[in-house]
Amino acid sequence: MKFTIIGAGNGGQSMAAHITLLNHEVVLYDIQTELIAKIKEKGGIKAEGVLDGFAPVTATTDLEFAMSDAEVIMVTTTGTAHKGVARSIAPYLQDNQIIMIFPGYWGALEFRNIFNEVGMNKKVYVAETESLIYACRYIEPGHVNIRGVKQHLEFATLPATDASIVKERLNEVYPQLVATDSVLTTTLNNLNPQFHVPIALLNTGRIESKGDFLFYPEGATPSVVNVIEAVENERLEIGKKLNINLSTCPELLHRFYDVDEDNIYDALQNNPAYKNGKAPSTLNYRYIYEDIPYGLHPMVKLGEKLGVETPASNLLIELASIIRKENLRANALELTDLGLDDKTPEEIVEYLKGNTKAYH
Repeated sequence: MKFTIIGAGNGGQSMAAHITLLNHEVVLYDIQTELIAKIKEKGGIKAEGVLDGFAPVTATTDLEFAMSDAEVIMVTTTGTAHKGVARSIAPYLQDNQIIMIFPGYWGALEFRNIFNEVGMNKKVYVAETESLIYACRYIEPGHVNIRGVKQHLEFATLPATDASIVKERLNEVYPQLVATDSVLTTTLNNLNPQFHVPIALLNTGRIESKGDFLFYPEGATPSVVNVIEAVENERLEIGKKLNINLSTCPELLHRFYDVDEDNIYDALQNNPAYKNGKAPSTLNYRYIYEDIPYGLHPMVKLGEKLGVETPASNLLIELASIIRKENLRANALELTDLGLDDKTPEEIVEYLKGNTKAYH
């Protein structure tokens, strides 16, 4: 198959290397000209870690070229770029293409909403995963370290009835993908906001001081995990209100990394994929600028619609806004961006299933 990967960050470069090494054609696209130029100079991407080899990946900043004849479009950008990506690819979409967003961050809802706005009428399949499939970092452009590949990863489509088609077509590349009931399940099972924001904010002093520390082993102390657990309870309550099958943090880490612990603290401490990851050296980082406006804030707004109180999530958003001296809600993802603002909880459930309107 021909894959187009949009976003040449950690996940995009790792994915490009992996899928190329599986003998599929890959075009890697990004708007960063210098980054793409460096990958082109190397002629591809070297992977090390649990995957090893050199992958001759085609890299480009030409979106029309990247989208040409693509069968599967993988979106590995941050959530902050989803609106722009959806608008930019809409003119090039063709019938029967798959768009898979790694990870969701409300992405499938956002992409469908944009496609409706611009009148995109092609029959495409929009899907998202609950997490990035790799634990990875790029060492330099064209050189990635892949510490782990998740063993079991749930995905969902919008509408949910498209899931079997996506599963069948991606099974050769990612057999570990398992369909779940709705894109709100995959979005709310994305643990990045729940983990990253409390650990980063409650370790602000360490982040802004000299010297490195390990983000999870040293940052996720018992007291910090108390805050993570409070956000967990809010997330699970929203799931109950929508009657969707959310997983607990220990369940997710068991699925992803085969970590067999029954509480969040031990699951974080005993996850081999988390052992060596260093904390960021600044709060001007995606743990704040992606995980709050595109993670915690829309969860809070959904909670308000459903009558679920979210004091821990709200507190973290306010604390981050004070620390960063800016309103982190100002440009955050709203329910209007997701096509959910005018729907009752019952209508949201039906929309996710695909029973209330045409998607194509």
